[in-house]
Amino acid sequence: PMIEAVTFCFVAALSLLMVGIWTYCYSGKSGYQEGMILGIHVPKEAGKDEKVLSLTAHYRKCFRRFQWINAGAGLAASAVVFLSIGISVLFWTLWCLEYMIGLMILNIRGQRRMYTIKMEYGWFMSERHPDNAVDTAVSAKASAFPVRWQWHLPAVFIGFAVWIIPQLRERLTADRGLWILPAVGALLPLIFLWLHFCLAGQKNVVYSKDSSINESMSRLEKRTWSEAILAADYASLTANIYICLRLIFGGQTYFWDYVIYCAIDMVGAAAVIAGMMYIIRQRKNILKDDTQPIMLDDDDYWKNGWYSNPNDTHLWVQNRICSTNYTMNMAHPAAKWWVSIAGILCAAAIAGVVIISGMLIQMEHAATQMEVSGHSVTLSHGFYQCSFQIEDIQTIGLEKSLPGEHFKRTNGAATDRQLAGYFEGDETGAAMMFIHRDVSLIIQIELPDQTVFFNGSTRGLTEAWYAKLTGMYTDY
Repeated sequence: PMIEAVTFCFVAALSLLMVGIWTYCYSGKSGYQEGMILGIHVPKEAGKDEKVLSLTAHYRKCFRRFQWINAGAGLAASAVVFLSIGISVLFWTLWCLEYMIGLMILNIRGQRRMYTIKMEYGWFMSERHPDNAVDTAVSAKASAFPVRWQWHLPAVFIGFAVWIIPQLRERLTADRGLWILPAVGALLPLIFLWLHFCLAGQKNVVYSKDSSINESMSRLEKRTWSEAILAADYASLTANIYICLRLIFGGQTYFWDYVIYCAIDMVGAAAVIAGMMYIIRQRKNILKDDTQPIMLDDDDYWKNGWYSNPNDTHLWVQNRICSTNYTMNMAHPAAKWWVSIAGILCAAAIAGVVIISGMLIQMEHAATQMEVSGHSVTLSHGFYQCSFQIEDIQTIGLEKSLPGEHFKRTNGAATDRQLAGYFEGDETGAAMMFIHRDVSLIIQIELPDQTVFFNGSTRGLTEAWYAKLTGMYTDY
């Protein structure tokens, strides 16, 4: 089916992109880079030591195996969509969690073992306090490195302004579930603005005794990241505007509208990825020509595989293993609150995914049910239900298909396999549908306030229901 095929292509591409990005960012860390091996400062000749060579070879082997296994696991979780979208959502989310935790553990173990070897050989340097290393010349210019934060204000204004459009508010009132799209469109510009301020407030890392090197590095990182964040902000805004225009002028959204929405949004994601790759490449070019590097031996703060420095007032610092990433200073008083909040949000997200997956599974495998009690008839399909009395029936018929008119989904599910919930027909008006698309016969019942279209999971069941209802209608 089309929906499953498109969903598989999108999720599979996203899985491979995740693995590819982290492979690009983390590869090469077992070699000697910026005075470090596996994020630990050691002399350059340490790269020839047998213990170090054994450790780095083992790390590379484990890293490659981990990446290949997870690339296959991500594709497998994506392919489950052809069996069940709900199960695929659950499996893919659990795979993402496993991948991130596994990657973190792999790098922490490598960093700890490298530190142990350093301690064994006594590979220490004289300078030990990175929090005291400040380039005042660069700090004085730092505010000019990122793009101006005011460029985010139009996105913030437009994101909130769409809520004042009357046609959009009417459409959101008709289908409560649609409010999430403009709500996200209003919230994301604020998040991007907050990220911009966080980036601008990060301390400038001192790499060299040459201020021009430090200035080039700080300008590279802050300018590129701020431009990428700005691009992501406006890509998200454009996607939100597209959906809002479809709701205003089209009356409803279809599957392909969300494909277009995601494609536009991915432009922003591509800008962030491109910025990350550009920083990594340019960082190597700038630092390789540095003749006065500052080798600050701060490994004692990283010996556990994460940063913990009580003398550093910054909460967020540049990650050792992946320079385009940031990590928390676990010795900072606010770190425990951030970790607690992140843990709660993560648990809530997983619980939410489990609930959503359960709802999707129930909808996918739901069958239309008809219950008769006296003169009362109740139809149900998944989360949708409709009840009426036999005396309320105005007309009843057995049709081969739906009427040849346009039906707008107002609150329901419309997939390749079923139609369930509330719809609005151009001629029929208000309607409820409980339809299995692979069953050719449809029972049509006209009630005073709406028309109901439904069928059973098989042709024979539909005919039996029709015979029962017509018999009750005729007797009445």
